[in-house]
Amino acid sequence: MRKLSPAYWVRTAVVSLAAALIVASVFVAIAPVPFLGVLGRAFVHSFVLGTLAAVTLPQIGRRLRGRGVAAWWALLIVVLLALAGIGTGIASTIIVVLGLDPGRSLWTSVASGFRVNAILVGTIGIGMMLYEMQRSKLAAVTLELRTNELERERAMSMALEARLASLESRLHPHFLFNTLNAISALIHDDPDLAERTVERLAALLRFSLDATKRGAVPLAEELRIVRDYLEIEKARLGDRLSYRIDVGPDVTACDVPPLALQTLVENSVKHAIAPRPAGGQIRIEAAAHDDRIVVDVWDDGPGFSATAMVPGHGLENLQSRLLGRFGDAAKLGVGRRDGGSVVTLSLPRTSSARPVSV
Repeated sequence: MRKLSPAYWVRTAVVSLAAALIVASVFVAIAPVPFLGVLGRAFVHSFVLGTLAAVTLPQIGRRLRGRGVAAWWALLIVVLLALAGIGTGIASTIIVVLGLDPGRSLWTSVASGFRVNAILVGTIGIGMMLYEMQRSKLAAVTLELRTNELERERAMSMALEARLASLESRLHPHFLFNTLNAISALIHDDPDLAERTVERLAALLRFSLDATKRGAVPLAEELRIVRDYLEIEKARLGDRLSYRIDVGPDVTACDVPPLALQTLVENSVKHAIAPRPAGGQIRIEAAAHDDRIVVDVWDDGPGFSATAMVPGHGLENLQSRLLGRFGDAAKLGVGRRDGGSVVTLSLPRTSSARPVSV
């Protein structure tokens, strides 16, 4: 049984009090009888009937829900008449016991009160049912609106989390932590390099945030970010990292997905250079072949196979991005060359900018 709220009982008391005042006023207007005496008896009848109706009608209303209009009204009238009979008996017993109607027996009090109470409980009951039905509809509409609002906020939150997760996949916390440590160490030893590293980190972060709004960037712009990234890592790794960029001006205007090349270079630094005490080399090459652009990122590390691109791996995330944007027109391959490992990115050749030197 659903718990009835205090506000519900306050409404019931107000309706019962109003009904008692109306009944007493009508009786006094019809016959010259003492108002307080009539009011006392009306209070007893009204509050007994109101309490019975308040307890019973919510349960009845739930059972009548979904029935046809005729059946709904027929059953409601039967219930109200039953409440009128029970309430009249209880109220008359209280009145006789308290001596509020001297000279009348219990049976006489019940017989005279039932007709009035039938009208009274009908008015109270039907009013309460209609009022509570409207409140239920309003509550349902309010709940639906709140649910829709929560769903909208949840969708916005999920979109924001997706963007943050995308950013995190591009710039891992360990990279930021290592960079900040490197900057901290350089402040005293080489403040100029520390300042340049901060500027490069700021540029990389700015580019990463803007990348969520851009579907493609010129290769020249991507290479600038890659160079900033490599210089940041070089500030941390020192002579353990060396790199070379061999890209002709004829392909620098070609479009590539933002941070695609940076993901390939980061993979080489993370898996081929940083773990080895001696470090290693990275070479970046790009060339146009008919209607395609091919970008190679080579390192002298031990290499890996395509099966290493498990879910969550940086290259697997890049492959998913390429599939979503280009379908089968973009390829990401892994192989061996010149004693090292090479990851090849092949894309349809499109251009939205003029050639730029890098």
